[in-house]
Amino acid sequence: RKVADIPVDHASCSAQHAVLQFRLRERTDETGLGVVRDVRPYIMDLESTHGTFLNGEKLQSARYIELRENDVLKLGASTREYVLMCRE
Repeated sequence: RKVADIPVDHASCSAQHAVLQFRLRERTDETGLGVVRDVRPYIMDLESTHGTFLNGEKLQSARYIELRENDVLKLGASTREYVLMCRE
């Protein structure tokens, strides 16, 4: 709880189970002249014992995966689901 921003109290979840990171992404706009910046969320399982699941599939550990709107995350054997909701 001292280092976690989102504490999860389930026996199958590690103390530091996964990391949620927001990254600034820059890309060229449709005209090719300007730059569009947006922030995208990523998830990475921190080599947890019981895994992190994205839309029902177990994630490979120690690898960032970009999240999309309405993606569903589950940690370990917990039945709690976390759904990504984006604001426009």
